[in-house]
Amino acid sequence: MGGDAVRRGRGRFKLQTSSFTLQAVVPGLLGPVPALERAPRTPTLDLLLERARVEPAGADLPTLLLDCFGAEASAPYALAADDPGWDGQGWWLHADPVHLRADRDLLRLFDARHLGISRAEADALVAALNAHFAADGLRVHAPVADRWYLRCEPPLALATTPLAAVVGRHIDGSLPTGADAGRFAALMSEAQMLLFQHDVSRRREAAGRPAVNGLWCWGGGAWARPATPPDLAVGTGSLLQGLALAAGVAMVAETPLATLLAAPASRVLVVQDALADALHDQDADAWAAAAERLDAWLAAVPAALRSGALAELRLYAGDGFCRVVQRAGLRRVLSRRPWRRRQTLAVRATLPPEASA
Repeated sequence: MGGDAVRRGRGRFKLQTSSFTLQAVVPGLLGPVPALERAPRTPTLDLLLERARVEPAGADLPTLLLDCFGAEASAPYALAADDPGWDGQGWWLHADPVHLRADRDLLRLFDARHLGISRAEADALVAALNAHFAADGLRVHAPVADRWYLRCEPPLALATTPLAAVVGRHIDGSLPTGADAGRFAALMSEAQMLLFQHDVSRRREAAGRPAVNGLWCWGGGAWARPATPPDLAVGTGSLLQGLALAAGVAMVAETPLATLLAAPASRVLVVQDALADALHDQDADAWAAAAERLDAWLAAVPAALRSGALAELRLYAGDGFCRVVQRAGLRRVLSRRPWRRRQTLAVRATLPPEASA
């Protein structure tokens, strides 16, 4: 891999193919993007998206990562990364601290990225929650001040929505469902009232800061070794780190594409979440800048596909689809009108989801 792409055989050149697959998980790639004052220049992404075939896939980052590793529940893996001393036991949910703001007759959710929760605030709130729920088989654990987890004994039958899917949105329609949803909703209402009335929240509001007045619980399950991990993981984040640790897979924060193409691996997973962060912040300029950085990183992909150094690129945008690009797709003639302009990423990112697929 990464060596000579052709060899001489029977008087002619024969392509030396590779089994190397690059899985790029890039939530937010296809928007929807707020009004762009400057459209990013993304020639490589424009080409790859045009020549890709489309397959169904997960619609959020946690689901995509779990699918890529062959795992079922995000909470225990993220917990394992946030708390290296954790013993791996029990059934856990993410219990992320959030700010819930009344918006007419609904509640809109804001995550902890902009709440600035201190260690002392987290400890005080968690202690109050654990004292209140001691008899209910629930225990909150906060190894990181703004990432909390909830141990449930016995396990709960719940279907939940990842936090990223509700940030900045109304929570109506995204609350847990399942056999235990009614009891759990009652408990979370108690937690919401406790957090709202706590001295920490009162002090925050008095200082003009948003209160920590709710928990968003999702991704519940127990730890198990992932069934189908990649050979290498590239990126950051507690869930990716925890899955890599559980699978015994090496993980690096970032690396040039040329290094990956030369690596002794058959499947590499790369996660880039800067575009999703920009969308959550409604920052079109940050989205455009992140798109151009991604395009530059992927610049060598078309040549690697044509030479056989790369078997395929699987590009996940977190919109429910995977774009698969192979050598044959790059050679495919898409139109008999050579003057037809290629659809740019900036245009795709402003289309309705069904149109961009």
